[in-house]
Amino acid sequence: MHEMGVVMNIVSGAERLSKRYGVSSIGYVKVDIGGLSGVIPKYLTELWPLGTKDTILEGAELIIHEVPGMVKCQDCGEEYILMDHRKENLPDCPNCHGIHFSLLDGAKDVFITELGVPE
Repeated sequence: MHEMGVVMNIVSGAERLSKRYGVSSIGYVKVDIGGLSGVIPKYLTELWPLGTKDTILEGAELIIHEVPGMVKCQDCGEEYILMDHRKENLPDCPNCHGIHFSLLDGAKDVFITELGVPE
């Protein structure tokens, strides 16, 4: 389960940002999770309290936004969500059934998009 590593990376990134901006407390962390990342949001949520224990993020809320894996078919130009259109585990274009595509959004990354600072 690599989700604990993802939690620790979020904690590390949030701590770096809090030091840079002189923040002593964080109320929430918003993250974008790419639809092709393989990260299971439920596991992140379950591991969050353990990963934030004794850090500036202890007690902070984790808010997850899943970004679907959007691709563009290189054969016909159709844009679609990759995992919504699969045939025998091979993604195909819903328009022309081609299997050549380029990634537009929702890659394999997890990004911190916002830190909430209590007033």
